[in-house]
Amino acid sequence: MENSDQKKWFVILNPHAGSGQGKKDQTIIVNLLNQKGFDFKLAVSDYPKHAIELTIQAITEGFRNLIVAGGDGTLNEVVNGVFLQTVCLPDEIIVGVIPVGTGNDWIKTFGIPNKYNQAIQMIKKGDTMQQDIGRIIYTSFNQAKICYFANMAGFGFDAMVAEKTNRLKDQGRKGISLYLQALGSSFLNYQTGKARLVIDDKVVEELVFSVSIGIGRFNGGGMMQAPDAIPDNGLFQVTIIRKIGLFGILRNLAGLYSGAYLKDPRVSTYSASRVSISAAKNIAGEADGEILGDNKFDIDLFSHKLKVIYNPEKYLKFD
Repeated sequence: MENSDQKKWFVILNPHAGSGQGKKDQTIIVNLLNQKGFDFKLAVSDYPKHAIELTIQAITEGFRNLIVAGGDGTLNEVVNGVFLQTVCLPDEIIVGVIPVGTGNDWIKTFGIPNKYNQAIQMIKKGDTMQQDIGRIIYTSFNQAKICYFANMAGFGFDAMVAEKTNRLKDQGRKGISLYLQALGSSFLNYQTGKARLVIDDKVVEELVFSVSIGIGRFNGGGMMQAPDAIPDNGLFQVTIIRKIGLFGILRNLAGLYSGAYLKDPRVSTYSASRVSISAAKNIAGEADGEILGDNKFDIDLFSHKLKVIYNPEKYLKFD
């Protein structure tokens, strides 16, 4: 294997990641990359969706090795750039992550350390795997839209929590309390509605509190909402929580972080490669924490389509 420090890397740094931590630590990250002998070009994303443009630009310039210095949202934008560009096949690209975000949920499944120096060391080591990628087709302002995701998509309550979380991040909040506050305030404003899901060929129609579609296992700053997801098995783990009530949420709060909440009779899980979600009253959606609005969603899976740096010793192993 060619050592990754002998390659030319394009580094996309999000200064807004981690409620401004990216900007604060930019010099530290650049110095660490230089110390490890990386040959790289740095680009800083300035506004929402800018990392998509930077990714397409990098690949057009000939880069095939990308480093994301940011959180799950920045990674999501880079993944969308990889799949929207038309210069090469997506699986010709290698993506490594230096975690700078608030939640950093993608790295938990793949065993990437939540420390700059150690994460950069993993990129230098260069172990790669090809993970599955999800695609969501939906409509916004009467226009057909496509977005891709690398970790998890959520619908219903999950999407409302993601939207409130993003607002709190914009206010400079960070840490686990951010997600718990978003969880609590969302519950007070959320109304469970009847939804229709087609999960591969199975039709499910009932009152739905939330739907999680996982490639990775974690979202919401460490909640294990897809505890049986395997990122390279060609299947989503689909988790449906039916109408549950405030007491049910409180009783299952610890279980959301351990995966034990799946034992609740109001929770069902499925393995599938295609999911369609619709409701008489539009249901909200998000992908890797990025808000998609309220609509009907068609989700399918591309198997083994993104080559990512991972830690084989910690992959799918949790303390």
